[in-house]
Amino acid sequence: MEFIRDCDLAYLQNKYHNASKPYDNFKRFILNDDFYDPATGLSGEEMCALVREEDKKHAHLPHCIRKAHAFRLVLENTRLRCDGQDYFPAIHQQDRKPVAQLYQGWKKEIFATKAASVADDMNLLDRTAASTAWVDFDHNVPIWDRVFALGFPGLLANAMRARDDLAAKAPLSEKQEAFFEAIRITYEAILTLLDRMIAVASSTENPSEKTPMLISALQSLKAGAPRTLYETLLLIYIYFMCSEHIEGLQVRSLCHMDRLLAPYYLRDRENGIPAEELKHQLAYFLMQFACIDNYWGQPMYLGGTNPDGSTAVNEFSLIILDIYDRMGILNPKIQIKYSPSMPMEFVEKALDMIRRGHSSIVFVNDDMMVKILRGKGVSEEEAHRCQVTGCYEFKVRGAAGTGMNYMNLLKPLEYVMHNGRDGMTGQLVGLETGTEFPTFASLLDAYKKQLAALIDRIVHIVNTYEAYISEMNPQNMLAATFPRCLELGRDPYDGAGTMNNTGISFGYLANIADSLAMIQKYVYDRKELTLAALTEILDKNWEGAEILRRRVLSDPDHYGNNRDLPDSLAVEISRFFTDYLNGRPNTRGGVWTSGTHVARQSYDQGRRTLASPDGRLSGTELSKNSSASMGMNREGATAAVLSVTKLDSVALSGDNTLDLGLLPSAVQGEDGMAAMRGILETFANLGGLGIHFNVFNGEILRDAQAHPEKYADLQIRVCGWNVLFNQMKKEEQDGFIRQAEALV
Repeated sequence: MEFIRDCDLAYLQNKYHNASKPYDNFKRFILNDDFYDPATGLSGEEMCALVREEDKKHAHLPHCIRKAHAFRLVLENTRLRCDGQDYFPAIHQQDRKPVAQLYQGWKKEIFATKAASVADDMNLLDRTAASTAWVDFDHNVPIWDRVFALGFPGLLANAMRARDDLAAKAPLSEKQEAFFEAIRITYEAILTLLDRMIAVASSTENPSEKTPMLISALQSLKAGAPRTLYETLLLIYIYFMCSEHIEGLQVRSLCHMDRLLAPYYLRDRENGIPAEELKHQLAYFLMQFACIDNYWGQPMYLGGTNPDGSTAVNEFSLIILDIYDRMGILNPKIQIKYSPSMPMEFVEKALDMIRRGHSSIVFVNDDMMVKILRGKGVSEEEAHRCQVTGCYEFKVRGAAGTGMNYMNLLKPLEYVMHNGRDGMTGQLVGLETGTEFPTFASLLDAYKKQLAALIDRIVHIVNTYEAYISEMNPQNMLAATFPRCLELGRDPYDGAGTMNNTGISFGYLANIADSLAMIQKYVYDRKELTLAALTEILDKNWEGAEILRRRVLSDPDHYGNNRDLPDSLAVEISRFFTDYLNGRPNTRGGVWTSGTHVARQSYDQGRRTLASPDGRLSGTELSKNSSASMGMNREGATAAVLSVTKLDSVALSGDNTLDLGLLPSAVQGEDGMAAMRGILETFANLGGLGIHFNVFNGEILRDAQAHPEKYADLQIRVCGWNVLFNQMKKEEQDGFIRQAEALV
């Protein structure tokens, strides 16, 4: 691999995943005690036992302090390795287990006591795939500007000054005292970790030219803020490892890489460091996350605009893309804040990478994000500095948002057709609205009543448990980077973020729009069958009605093709749920928002969803994000763009993303580049929020399915992340084959 020596690559891969054990990228790490010298610390199991035993001594203390002590124990005792084969230390972490055993226990206690009233209903909705909700600690980001400006010792000192300033105004409450004490313990533990890594690196039996660089950089970070590109990359890496893999909060962006890191790169160049050496350091940094290979991908973002409207793209932006391209990796995934002011060279470089197989790039519309945030009262400066997190979500710096509440838009239709009962289990889950609907308008009205009732239940469930979310898993590392948390002396999840919103992801808009369109067309307009007859057909999974099913599947009125009937229904349903939900207060000082991201729920909820009137069979996958159902976009990319941009991205501010498939033949050469650029520009001009591409054809995918050994590097953009085609389940591969074979 370019930039990485072969022996170093083998070292990195074994650093994160034990090569002797089966690979599973759904797990953060596969435990590998043998990689580390036992003299450097405790094994994973020993660490878990130590934390459990020591926590008994702190059982009387607030959760934030107990967690800080557990965090400290791990950093003081975990095994380390700082060999000359890598610029970045190896930190053994047991996939969060030592600290997670505490906060997972607290979560269970709260659901058994304070939130017990909603636990049964939450489980019912999950079992029947009406809604899948869980406590979300997955989508927040430190204010990286402050982390870089202050460094670890500066963050600690700043927090202690904030404590003193707050105490000077009024005596601190017990809760505030605990908040600051937890930060002190946490950041002192990080400084101790730096000392331990310096000692291990200094005594390594396998030094190289990297070793003195690592020791010097660690000493610099122990003393203050980073000064060089390498020190800043090392700071990001250590923060990431401590937060994501020990403390238990996903770091859902490695930062605005080009804007924030360019000054360090330029300063290093001015100080005489060769460009190739800096690229080498960046490549090893990126390779850490390629080797960790989290299934969902590790985000980082580029581009965007400044408050004066000028582009934030710079020399370092192209360097990052070029290194990523030459390495041929798919992780970290890249989000590009797109704006018309962006240099064409940069846009075309990204598009060219996509058409050559780098589908781990997504474009998010910077102008639309700024518009949405300005409409919520955010300043011009902060709107332009908004962070892209997770798959393509965005938020202002210092926000503490939550989501992970996936609603299945097909389930209310099952309730309508079965008098409130789930179509798969027969359980009464919805409202008993009867089964007689003389007009399509009356059926649609019943659907909206079922949908509203389901929204009310989800809001009640989540509001109930989110009132205690800061008790479940206090965030000591993150809090120190948020000024408002320090000003208030409160945890980010205790209403101390700059925004504290909660979102619902409304899944399968294409399926419900297509299903309602087919009901209107075949039951009410043409009167070819009754609603009762259609219900019986769906209950039998279309058995005995294959001719009708083929007619439905081939019907042109499917969402994603710029057709009035399904598109108008998609707009009506989305307008209904956004009007009904958006702006409601949550229990953390924020409001509720809407989006359409589905993650893997299109598969997981699809398995528990009855056959639908759009021709879909029981248990099969559902549509993704704001896109057409797999294989139903038959009128080309422009039609798909026109359908999706009829939706209101301002109302769907949680996320509103188009997954677009393109044929390789359509994107070749200069004409192909112009076509890709035109799609992107049109999508942005029409108010689209996020768009990503898969460039493939059915022939290639079928051959890859039959001969996986020939396609080891074939990437597929699944929803908001990339996977290798060979690592996908056959049912998932089949869905992308259907999508590819429908492309025109």
